[in-house]
Amino acid sequence: MLKEQFKVGTDFGADFEIQECGAKNSVKCWKFAFQYAPETAEKDRVISIEFSFPLTDVVGEWTPAAGVSRHVVADWDYPRRSMTSRYTPVICWFNGESKNRRLLAWTEIDQKVELQYGVHEEDGTMLCITRIYLPKGTYTDGYETMLREDFSDRMYWKGLRDTVDWWEKEKGLSYLEAPLAARKPLYSFWYSFHQDVNEQNVEEECRLAAQNGFEVVIVDDGWQTADNNRGYAFCGDWEMEPSKFPDFAAHVKRVQDMGLKYMLWFSVPFVGIYAKSWEAYKDKMLYMSQSGKWGILDIRYPECREYLLKTYEKAVVDWNLDGLKLDFIDNFYMKEESPAWKEGMDFADVQDALNALFLQVNERLRTIKPELLIEFRQAYIGPRIQCYGNMLRVADCPMSGLLNRVGIADIRMLSKSAAVHSDMLMWHADEKPADAALQVLSCLFGVLQFSVKLDTLSDDTKKMVQFWMHFMQEHMDLLQNSQICPLEPENLYPEISVCDGKEAVVAHYSRGRVLKLDAEAMQEQQDAPVQKLYFVNAVKAQNVIVSGAACAYKYQVLDCMGNVCGDGVICAVGMDKISVPTGGMVVFEQK
Repeated sequence: MLKEQFKVGTDFGADFEIQECGAKNSVKCWKFAFQYAPETAEKDRVISIEFSFPLTDVVGEWTPAAGVSRHVVADWDYPRRSMTSRYTPVICWFNGESKNRRLLAWTEIDQKVELQYGVHEEDGTMLCITRIYLPKGTYTDGYETMLREDFSDRMYWKGLRDTVDWWEKEKGLSYLEAPLAARKPLYSFWYSFHQDVNEQNVEEECRLAAQNGFEVVIVDDGWQTADNNRGYAFCGDWEMEPSKFPDFAAHVKRVQDMGLKYMLWFSVPFVGIYAKSWEAYKDKMLYMSQSGKWGILDIRYPECREYLLKTYEKAVVDWNLDGLKLDFIDNFYMKEESPAWKEGMDFADVQDALNALFLQVNERLRTIKPELLIEFRQAYIGPRIQCYGNMLRVADCPMSGLLNRVGIADIRMLSKSAAVHSDMLMWHADEKPADAALQVLSCLFGVLQFSVKLDTLSDDTKKMVQFWMHFMQEHMDLLQNSQICPLEPENLYPEISVCDGKEAVVAHYSRGRVLKLDAEAMQEQQDAPVQKLYFVNAVKAQNVIVSGAACAYKYQVLDCMGNVCGDGVICAVGMDKISVPTGGMVVFEQK
């Protein structure tokens, strides 16, 4: 019966068994076990598992790589790809009430997986073809994987939350906890200074950052080279550029004395052709960049991993760093031109080697600094990578509040204990405070990263930033640790809320929505109305419709700088309208 339900094939000849692992609360699990001769592992292999189901009451689909595309795709569309260094194999179809209709997830979170799931035009079913790629030299004694199907009629984020727990249990994962510093507002030098960083301008900006409430800084690309032309042709030696930082340890100490944690950027895979280390590693590259000016280290070689390990260890010890921004992990994957497994490599697969590298990074560096900050960035935000990093950041999206909002919500729903960060905020010097506030509020449910030169801020813009930073820190546990509830993924989350039972924050990101104050407005189905609700008007509109109050609330209206500009009472009847400035807030409290 099960072999009729699933069409299973391989390109290498293997026997297989399918076993149902039990059903509970509208969830089923299936185990696929493959047996084959050991010599079969002497080549790359592909497993294909195909099945389908009727597609009904569905308006869109959620995947970690969806970005701004939440539409249901056709079965001939491009597959979604995942591996340790990129995303993770999960997909959820939801209806117009943001409820789950079917959620599918695989335990293969390390190797390359392709999910070619799409509408079959001939009959309106969802055709699901999963391809799992097993590299040469791996899984010599057989292979197993599991599929989890969640049919539950509940809000879709609850199914995603359970999937994260399932991976943790089935894969024996130990997700890294975020220290308090990982949840503090962070100033980044990338958009504000790019590669033009030096001892003087970094320290001056750090003084302003400390005065404005930031507690962590990241010095990005540029510290290691005098070349400011972008690109990575000079990367790989990771020695401080003396013309920019003549005594880096002393510089770091001065910044730390301002009350700031100091993090430093490294592009993990890249070794450039102008680096001194190029000669030592030029024959140990997975592939070259399109420009041919830098390569991607082949970490299947133990000496390549050791080189990176010693680089980070030396940096943390010699410079007393508080954290590392480890960038471009998603470049660790095999291409057609990548060399085959050969003598000198101690791993057949680059994803296994990546796991080994970061296990060692954690073991060595956390022995030196137990609360070391490590930032990873989309697309490497999957469950395996969360065992190694305590900060997960949205991919680069300069001046896009939309992508920050969507990215934070997506990562939050798949994260266990890491601090989820925005991409760095930036705006033009002429931007008005209320309009700049819309970008800040796109990061409300994550950790704010900021990259605007602080001496360019007007007094009002500075007040706006400080007001919202203070609010985000004052309510950090509620905003960052409560279950995030992003409604209408098909519309890119026009309403997001969090609730801890007593207090709630609701943010609107599109005009014309109704703020519901009844007990069930928080999607966790509260038994009673919240005692205090913060409504955030992250929209360029001023009239907010309020309905369904389960009790009487008094309220106070604040503008984007925290100035009080109105108050009143909402009674437990009908609907009412409140005028709220763009980027402002209404604080409701039970009478």
